[in-house]
Amino acid sequence: MSLILVAIVLLPALGALFASVVGGARVGAAARTGTLASGLAFLLAVVVMVDVGVGGSLSAVTPAGDGHIAVGLFANRITGVLLLLVCGVSCIVQAFARGYLHGDMRVRRFYALTGLLTAATLATVSAATLVGLGVAWTLAGVSLCLLLDMYRGLPAARQGTRRTAIAFAIGDGALWAAIVVALVNWGDLDLRHLGEQARTLSGNQALVGVFSCLVLVAALARSAQLPLQRWLPATLAAPTPVSALLHAGVINAGGILLVRLSGLFGTSHVASTLAFCLGAATVVYGTVLMLAKPDIKGALAHSTIGQMGFMIMTCGLGAFAAAVFHLVAHGMYKASLFLGSGAAVHRHVRHTKAPPRPIASQAEAAMTALFAGAFAGAAVLSAAAVLHPHVGGRSGSGALLVFAWATAAAATWGILRRRLSFGVQAACLAGVFTATWAYEAWLRVFTRFLSVDLGTVAQNPAAPWLLALLVAVLALVAITRLAGAGRRLRGVHDSLYVFALTAGHVVRPRAPRQRFRRGRAVVQWRALETGSEAAGS
Repeated sequence: MSLILVAIVLLPALGALFASVVGGARVGAAARTGTLASGLAFLLAVVVMVDVGVGGSLSAVTPAGDGHIAVGLFANRITGVLLLLVCGVSCIVQAFARGYLHGDMRVRRFYALTGLLTAATLATVSAATLVGLGVAWTLAGVSLCLLLDMYRGLPAARQGTRRTAIAFAIGDGALWAAIVVALVNWGDLDLRHLGEQARTLSGNQALVGVFSCLVLVAALARSAQLPLQRWLPATLAAPTPVSALLHAGVINAGGILLVRLSGLFGTSHVASTLAFCLGAATVVYGTVLMLAKPDIKGALAHSTIGQMGFMIMTCGLGAFAAAVFHLVAHGMYKASLFLGSGAAVHRHVRHTKAPPRPIASQAEAAMTALFAGAFAGAAVLSAAAVLHPHVGGRSGSGALLVFAWATAAAATWGILRRRLSFGVQAACLAGVFTATWAYEAWLRVFTRFLSVDLGTVAQNPAAPWLLALLVAVLALVAITRLAGAGRRLRGVHDSLYVFALTAGHVVRPRAPRQRFRRGRAVVQWRALETGSEAAGS
């Protein structure tokens, strides 16, 4: 089994080597080899997943004497799940790219760098030592930057690569500073038993806090979190397979890092609180910008930023199993969205969407919102009472239940706004109720499965009252969405819309510094979006 674990990491690297050395006449062979290598690694990851699920963890390490290890790989249940995600996404994206990049002169480069990125990510997921994790982490970042630079002739591609490289340099510098702190004070940490070591290492809380905050900076940079989030929207000039690989896999690295180092990170209250606050702020930021973006890929990019904010926030609450569940679900979901974005554009062109039913009055809007909230609350609370999906203590469970309620309420609101018959609306509401129960049921199963490897983490999460502050902010955003029902809120809604458009630009359009009158702000900024000559008038 140890050899199988090593083979999982080496197979994509061998595929990358083959793609880099074959001649131009064998481009098809490079594409097939890369896809086959990732597919084979996925099958081996299934074998490892079954083994660690039944028999416990396994290692493939090189001893360095005195009970330490020089280098090696390690797999437990958490690692097994992540190996399946990385290999599965890589195989699907490379299979898709065979047709998407057919005839492209850079196809060999794509498969070589994708194989290298996959191997580096697999090593990050399964590294047995802190230094090994740092080396694999940096190699994955370099591989991604080279992938984003595939179309270096485009100014947008060069700008995206530059911004990504700057953000990654900041994050990698923070991670290596944390590694130096650990090496000077504790030596090279053995990640196989980090939870057990944390009991002795956490005696010096100041040192643990410094280490954890530096690790948090690395996670924020790699997962495009505030204040290092601007690199992700700048990468939209990359080809769709690269975007799918980024949004479905690489962007999850921040959460993976915090989960892998949860034995130490979870003991620092300062780092946990910072993770919650910055993740929560990114949730609001990404959601607001996603709602304002007119293009599909731009909306997906800001949706990813918000989703990663939720993942970082759950890590701050100590709900590490829920974070793993979220990044796996988000990876599969976002890969399918990016790979199908072109088909979605064609469908949108062919079939015009029916507009929502206009709300006649503020009273009707209030009644609709009240019913949506009550229906979502009934679904969430009934599932929680029966299933008891305890994750990460009370604060972690509360955060997940609150966001499950917000999602169900938004879905219910959208159903009630559509021009649908009563029977169709009832069927859709039943689907929302069932999906809420299914989410909490799967979360409970996932948490129990991973609790064996997370049970030794001494959690010191963020204060639960911070969740109430986040709920208040999200409620304010939701209220501004109802601005069409009354004039008093229209100014707030327009100001929020203008902020979302300007903040969402990679390069902000130049406009006169004047206070826009209510109602004209949206018109003028929409003119700027479409490139109208009258925008600055």
